[in-house]
Amino acid sequence: MLLNLCLLLTCAFALSLSYREWPVRRDAWTHCARVLGSAATSLLLVWYTAPVGDLKVDLRYVPVALVTLRYGLPAGLLVALGPVVWRLLESDVGGMVALVNALSVVLLGALVRPSLRLKQLRLTQWPLLLVPYLGVGLAVFLVPGARPLAPWLYVGMLGVHGVATLGVLGVLSARLQLLRLTFDARQLSRQDELTGLGNRRAFDEHMAEVGPGHQLVLLDVDQFRHLNETHGALVGDRALRYIAQVLRDAVPDGAYRLSGEEFALLLDSGSEAQARAVVEGVQARLADPGEVPWANLSVSAGLATRLPREQPSEWRHRADEALYLAKANGQNRLVFSPNAPRVPALAPGSPGEIRPRHSLWQAQRAAVHLLTQRRPLTDADWHEVLRGAVETLDGVDAASLNIREGNRFRMCAVVGYEPELLGLEFTQAAQIKWYGGAVEDWLQGRPRVADVGDMQRVWVNDNDVLRPQDSGRLNRAGHRERLRLNLCLPVVLDGEVVAHLNLDSHALDEGFPPGVMQDAPLFAQQIAALLLLQERWRELEQLSHLHGDLSRAGDEQLGSHLAETTHDLLRTTYTLLLRYDARVDALVPAAEAGLSVDPLEPPPTLARGEGMAWRALTSGQVIRVDDILMARDAYRPAASHPDRRALMVVPLLSRIGEPLGALCLLRDEHRPFRAPDEALAQMLASVGARVMEGRAHVTDLEATLDAALNMLGVALEARDFETQGHTQRVQGLARRMGEALHLSDAQLTALRRGAALHDIGKLCIPDAVLLKPGRLTPEERLVVERHAPLGAALVARIPFLEPEAQQVVRHHHERWDGSGYPDRLAGTQTPLLARLFALCDVYDALTSERPYKGAMGHDEALAVLREGSGTQFDPELLELFCRVVTPRVADGQVQEPAAKPTR
Repeated sequence: MLLNLCLLLTCAFALSLSYREWPVRRDAWTHCARVLGSAATSLLLVWYTAPVGDLKVDLRYVPVALVTLRYGLPAGLLVALGPVVWRLLESDVGGMVALVNALSVVLLGALVRPSLRLKQLRLTQWPLLLVPYLGVGLAVFLVPGARPLAPWLYVGMLGVHGVATLGVLGVLSARLQLLRLTFDARQLSRQDELTGLGNRRAFDEHMAEVGPGHQLVLLDVDQFRHLNETHGALVGDRALRYIAQVLRDAVPDGAYRLSGEEFALLLDSGSEAQARAVVEGVQARLADPGEVPWANLSVSAGLATRLPREQPSEWRHRADEALYLAKANGQNRLVFSPNAPRVPALAPGSPGEIRPRHSLWQAQRAAVHLLTQRRPLTDADWHEVLRGAVETLDGVDAASLNIREGNRFRMCAVVGYEPELLGLEFTQAAQIKWYGGAVEDWLQGRPRVADVGDMQRVWVNDNDVLRPQDSGRLNRAGHRERLRLNLCLPVVLDGEVVAHLNLDSHALDEGFPPGVMQDAPLFAQQIAALLLLQERWRELEQLSHLHGDLSRAGDEQLGSHLAETTHDLLRTTYTLLLRYDARVDALVPAAEAGLSVDPLEPPPTLARGEGMAWRALTSGQVIRVDDILMARDAYRPAASHPDRRALMVVPLLSRIGEPLGALCLLRDEHRPFRAPDEALAQMLASVGARVMEGRAHVTDLEATLDAALNMLGVALEARDFETQGHTQRVQGLARRMGEALHLSDAQLTALRRGAALHDIGKLCIPDAVLLKPGRLTPEERLVVERHAPLGAALVARIPFLEPEAQQVVRHHHERWDGSGYPDRLAGTQTPLLARLFALCDVYDALTSERPYKGAMGHDEALAVLREGSGTQFDPELLELFCRVVTPRVADGQVQEPAAKPTR
């Protein structure tokens, strides 16, 4: 019976999965599938029945009862048919009992069905669930021998069927409850919490569903910020709820709150005229006077009709543009998108026509769009920002933008002037002179207005700060004769002027309107924000490249590269990198960048404990000083620039806290270092410290590798005692040749290591052959020649050994004419380092004493080498070798010539 109950609940769970959504839809095919599934469940329960004497006890009638209660008598009979037929086929008596039980369940279920609703089952109705099973189990009273226990068996079967029924209903109810909760959560996620309208998510879904011909209206509450600031946020929320109610009354199923005070309507009114009537009704109702603070509200609206094959984003954009025009042309206006059939685009009583002018809102939106672009800004982007300023500000006819690049300002965008001005560069002194006001005001970014007289006084002395050709370009392409007014706005970041925005008028004489003086600084702020973003992107790009650049740089270049990058990113006036020298236990100058403190005075060497650099290394913290004149232990040369007084010291520490060095940064007094500068400097120092630490580790590993390779060469000399010192001598000769050929550091390293291992293959040659004092037989010579390929095979197993070093081991016995071994390469087929080393190897063999020969002198050895020019040796390398090599000196004497070697 327990197995039967588990099967029943499992089938109930599988059946519950047919309920996929809430509210549950009425679908005839789904209902049929559930009835058939219930019938299959009954048959499965019969299959796994439990025999009790001549009777079989199972839960086959639970699906029958539930289907009868849910779908009625015919469906119940269909589910009961399968088990009855099954039992009839097994036994006539069992079949008759099953038939009687099934009919009782179906009939009693149909009888109680009108008063029992499974969807709304109450606790008081649970006893009614037992009614369909009252006829099940009566047969136990007829079984011989079971009559004493029949009442208990009957009650037990009735209870088991009741529990099973409640279990199945519990499984189905849990599934439906989960669907309902999911539906409610989804609805809440699509609903604005404050107003009860649909939110942006619901709006986007609805927009994607509607087709061409529908109208989209975007609405924005006018002066809502003033309402909030005057009466408080609670009143503002009540106003938003009131607006939502008005919109819901006008369009019950198509009103949405998008964000803040922005709302939307999706209409299917048939025409724009009818849609306009809806919007005008909303505007009129909101404009009703009253005593509450949110009375007499006004909204601006933009309307667009969806066109065939138009994407939702394009449709939204057109409505958005119409709303911007409505806001720019006054309050309580309705503007239609220009790309749809037209009706008069004015709200009732609104005077004048809609002017399609560029609004401040649009200009700022363009700047925000640029802020979201993850890319460097181009001159075309700056031109768009500048064009927005000209088209927005009344009376402004032309403009130019100069952006600081290093110590100069480059004109990167112009509007109303000739493109010839683009690229023109100005010094800081020229910008200050054009500004004409106090330097303190310039550094604080205060706007300055100049009339014709002010500008002409500057132009007269142009040559003091401009080259004559630049002054001519400004006069010609800048149309100086047309200028009447100029508004100059220095753009300031971190106390430094990073750009100059010039707004010009060709018509005004009495000054710019108040609106221009109020709005123009907003464009300077936009430019500052964009430049700040550009600076952050530039920092990220340079940081991403810095590690690779430092890793590839040599030891001498590493410090210079780190100092230059730090100077560039932090815009210092002077940067000094000090590196820790363990030999003297002091910080020594490694690299400088920027304007030198004093070219005649070298940077200091700081012994342990001296100056702020050691204080920073000891504490592990960055030290910032706004004025080094007031700081203890701050190093300041006597000839230092008087304004260069802001200092920051950044420690460079290893992973275990050992000192590696310090970065000392100087700026002018008006640009002290701040927390963002410190964070950036710490990132730079971290990259530099990791690379410096890694470089030191790699240097140690390379020294260890070279020592190991030299040890192998010495081990070979210990075996072949007649060549002792040979490895060291040929390495020295090869190094001098490599330097004369201006080989790279990597090639010199490969040459040195190849020289150390060139004869390692002789370890595989038998002593009887290798140490034979006389001439070798042809067979013995072939054995000796095997040392080159055998050596190459051995060194190929050494990790990190350069391929060019392996080539030296294999090919240093090749000949220029192709008669060498092991591969008989000719000419330049033999690798360069192998051809070079062959000269060094043979020269040392000639000038060294062996058991079978004496040592030749220098000149005699060169003569022998020249005899092999073009046959054994590369002629060009041989000539260079003869110029580079010098006589060997032993005990202060040049060795005397000796007999020619036999091998």
